[in-house]
Amino acid sequence: MSLTALYRQPVLLDRNQHRGKRIRRLDHFGIAAKLNAGFLTAGEFPEAAKEFVIGFVTVPEKDEQGREEVSPMALFGLRQEENLLVGADGRWDARYVPAFLRRYPLAYVRADDGQHNVIVDAGWEGFNDVEGELLVGADGETTPFLQDMIKFMDSFEQEVQRTRVLCRRIVDLGLLKPVQIDVQLPGGQKLAAGGVMVVDEAKLKALPEATATELLRNGILGLLYAHLLSTTNVQRLTERLGTRLAAQPA
Repeated sequence: MSLTALYRQPVLLDRNQHRGKRIRRLDHFGIAAKLNAGFLTAGEFPEAAKEFVIGFVTVPEKDEQGREEVSPMALFGLRQEENLLVGADGRWDARYVPAFLRRYPLAYVRADDGQHNVIVDAGWEGFNDVEGELLVGADGETTPFLQDMIKFMDSFEQEVQRTRVLCRRIVDLGLLKPVQIDVQLPGGQKLAAGGVMVVDEAKLKALPEATATELLRNGILGLLYAHLLSTTNVQRLTERLGTRLAAQPA
C-alpha cells in the first residue's frame, strides 16, 4: 500500500532533528477514515477473516520477470473514500487492527542500498514534543519504545515478503478471478463494488494432488480458505453502510 494513502508528511526519522520527539498512542483513527481498504499480510488472514472481507488487487509494481503482482487487502468500505470501521468519534469499530495501521505513524522506506530507513508522519498531530512515547532521547539514542517498534516493523517486512511469495504462487496457478460485489441496502438501494479478485474455489479444488499437497504443507491452503470464508463478511459491510446511511440527514 502506498504511504501517500495514509502518511501526509512522511520524513526520515533523524536522531538529531527529532531528539525529544514523542508519539501518542493511536486511539483515534480519523487518519484512516477515507481508507476503504488496507494491506494485509498473509499471516493476518486467520484473524482478519473474522472481521473483514479479504480480497486481492493488482498493484503497479512488477516482479523480477516483469509479471503482474497482486496484493491482499482488507475491505473497510463499499464506496470510495469511506471506511465503515471508523466512527464519527474516530473509534476503530472492530476487534482486529491490521498491522499496517498498528505501526503508524512509523514505517520503513527502502534506501537505494536496499536498507530500510525509518520514517514518521510529521503531519500527524500525535507527533509532538509533550506527550506520548519518546522516540529519541536527549543523547540521540533510540529509546526502548522505538527499538520495539523497529522489531515490529522488521517482523512486518518479513511477513510482507512471505505474502509476496503466496501471491506469486496463486497467480502462477491461475487461481484468482475478478468479482463484483453486489449489495442491496435496507432501503432497496443497490450498490456494486468492483476491482477485487478472489480465489476461484472450483480451480482450487481441481488442482493436481501434488500441488494441493504442497499448498497444504506450506500453509498456503489454510490461508486461502480463510480468505474464502472472509467473503461472507460482505453482509457485515452492507449492514454497516445501511446503518450509516440511516443516520444521515435526509
